[in-house]
Amino acid sequence: MATGWSAGVLVEDVLRVGSFAGGDAAASDITLAPARRVELLAHFSGAFDLAESQPVGHACRVAHFALGIAGVLGLTAAERRRVLSASLLHDAGVAVRTGAGHLDGGAWVAERFGLDEGVSNAIRHTHERWDGQGRPNALAGAAIPVESLIVSAAHWASDQVEGPDNPLRARTLLQRACPRDVEPYVGPEISAALSAVLRDDRTWIAMWSPKLPALVAAAGSGEGRPSLRNVEAAAAAMGEVIDAAIREPGRARRVADLAVALGEGLDLPLANRRALSLGGHLADIGQLGVPRHITEKPSILSVEEMEQMRRHPGLGGRMLESAPGLDGIGAWIEGHHERPDGRGYPAMLGGAEIALEARILAVADAYCALRADRPFRSALSRLESVALVRAGAGTQFDHTVVGVLPAALDACEPRWAREPEAVPTARDHAVAPAKVRRGA
Repeated sequence: MATGWSAGVLVEDVLRVGSFAGGDAAASDITLAPARRVELLAHFSGAFDLAESQPVGHACRVAHFALGIAGVLGLTAAERRRVLSASLLHDAGVAVRTGAGHLDGGAWVAERFGLDEGVSNAIRHTHERWDGQGRPNALAGAAIPVESLIVSAAHWASDQVEGPDNPLRARTLLQRACPRDVEPYVGPEISAALSAVLRDDRTWIAMWSPKLPALVAAAGSGEGRPSLRNVEAAAAAMGEVIDAAIREPGRARRVADLAVALGEGLDLPLANRRALSLGGHLADIGQLGVPRHITEKPSILSVEEMEQMRRHPGLGGRMLESAPGLDGIGAWIEGHHERPDGRGYPAMLGGAEIALEARILAVADAYCALRADRPFRSALSRLESVALVRAGAGTQFDHTVVGVLPAALDACEPRWAREPEAVPTARDHAVAPAKVRRGA
């Protein structure tokens, strides 16, 4: 999982990014803080919600219900961690493109984040049913991993909560319906545990809190100390997932690498370049919220479709604005389609209103887009792509950043030629047999 940083780079627990003047722009003054993987997963899960056409926060609500059930059942700490991770990623496979189906796609996502086989296995079996009427293997009873059954019960509860307009009505309906409706899917023990969770006032106090991602992540103990390495690894993994979603393997890594090289060409300090690497991996996270019929349309977009496409920087920026370890980077992502002449989006910022790092990401992102095949055109050559970026210097792109692009490409391209891409294939998704974890 490449992050664009060598193994010799020292990772401090907290890294302060100092102000730096380069040309006519100043680098941002931000703090890169350590974080745990599960904290980032809780925030990234909002992108998977968008891909599933669910409201942002759906996966965290599933995790909240699931953790309550796990507590009632007295699961071990390791089982609770698997429940939490599987809940946050239970439908992540909807976002990625694989002929093996979204359950195995979700398992592939879990593997990208370095989660253990127990999490992947739980995701693969979240559509099995206690009564044997589920899929993909028609497993029944205790042959289904307990984590899968818990996620299934929590998903059902979350869907009911997100339906009625009145949260109090949702609570009443859930308390009445749970035992009758859920038992065929998850069995009597988990159905009873869900009923207990729904009767607990603490469940409902936290359910619509804006701090819910942090609350569910706090339950994921046992991952070790927060670190910047965790942040970098999680951003790189999410970049691979975004690439799989938009069918452009390696794109996030190339944008990150090129952004770092552009920063080097502008003599930015190492800390700023490290932050740019994170931003490059995550620049297109908001695209998971754009319908596929728009992102893959082979002809000119309509006005309405263009407006939806232009939402993606804002979606990504808002999703990451409170994510631990990514302080300030969400604003760069939101601004990487702004233009110096004020004709960009989403806020039509201009000149010095646009952070230098957002301008760097704009050039890196645009160059990599030009070099890739699109539904409406073939990939351009390096010469053609550089010429187009140069033509936009001073209007669409920062002229100082454009000036160091050729040297940055000379630094990046040999490495890109050596590194294979990571994309999900059917071979990656052989379904593992379920392990019996708990009796009826």
